[in-house]
Amino acid sequence: MTLNTDSKTAPAPYVNDPRLEKDAHGTWHVRGYSEARDLLKEDLIQDGFNAEELRKAGFDGVLYMSGDPHRQMRAAIAKYFSPATVQNTHMTIIQKTADELIGKLKTQKRFNLKLLSRDMATVIATAVVGLNPTQGLIHRLDAMLHAPKLSENKLIAKYQFYQGHYRRFAFFFADVLPTIRRRRKNPQNDVISYMISKNKKPLEIWVECIVYGAAGLATTQEFICVVLLHCMKDAKLREIMLSDNVEARHEALNEILRLEPVIGKIYRKANEPVTVKSAGQEVTIPPGERIAFHIYDVNVDSKAVGTAPEKLHPHREMEKGVYRSMLGFGSGSHRCAGEHLAIAETDVFIRDILKVPGLRIESGPDIIRNDTVEGYEVNNLILAID
Repeated sequence: MTLNTDSKTAPAPYVNDPRLEKDAHGTWHVRGYSEARDLLKEDLIQDGFNAEELRKAGFDGVLYMSGDPHRQMRAAIAKYFSPATVQNTHMTIIQKTADELIGKLKTQKRFNLKLLSRDMATVIATAVVGLNPTQGLIHRLDAMLHAPKLSENKLIAKYQFYQGHYRRFAFFFADVLPTIRRRRKNPQNDVISYMISKNKKPLEIWVECIVYGAAGLATTQEFICVVLLHCMKDAKLREIMLSDNVEARHEALNEILRLEPVIGKIYRKANEPVTVKSAGQEVTIPPGERIAFHIYDVNVDSKAVGTAPEKLHPHREMEKGVYRSMLGFGSGSHRCAGEHLAIAETDVFIRDILKVPGLRIESGPDIIRNDTVEGYEVNNLILAID
């Protein structure tokens, strides 16, 4: 398959055949939807996002758990991200934040969308976690999550290494620790208060906050940017996002995410032998072997998506049981807990900003790769108001 696609971020031509294969280095590559779905139902071990290093350090954040401990933790935190909680609890701050940020655009007449989406995503994520979204926190999280790849120059790489540690510990002492102290005195309905109630140590809470920061900030801010880019160039999509039909808007957002997965590749390891059907044969993956799920490829599997899988169809008919975003939010026990929150805040922000009279793209964007999540960054998308 070629790059004849409506995706604005696909890094290379799609590959769906073979649907499952093992390379010369022992890593399994999954590009078929049914294979990915069935494997992710299994009790696999997280193998991305520095999982091995954090396990060695003794941290057991929800992203890195597996088995019963993971299921219990996910069940406990689900209430903070459920559709009902998003609608009844978080929608007020979502709307308030969108109004404030779009107000800034109206006042200044020209703004980098990346900064607006960054602030939108950070304020919402930190509200759910329990952190105070100061400008200092926003800059600290942004610097951590968008750090450049380590330089090949050893001296520069060492500087980057220590700079990264400084940023993480600055986040701990300036943002996480003060919140822990406040929540011990005055618990709230948020993730940090819950973790304190379970006697989690400050460093454990700190790691969890970094994980939620990455999930809520680095992904949603990019998604907001790519959604607006589509809407500004597609009149039909723009009309849908301006409509009063929330179901149609959410369908469109999930379809965009299918073609523009912010996390382009996820990794797991088999905890025990795992057998999956592929191309009419049963394939067994032995324990300890790495599995790479190629999200861009999986999400255009015509056997699951139907005709023209590389094209954007806001009202695409999907088979029963198939997520509209495919693996855009992952699948299985580690499927993104905050998917309803991400869709809701993107929906509110995009709908309201498209209502601004005279809105146009002045320049950009520059779309680059993010090695941390093997996804994309939408930079320098400058909006202006005539």
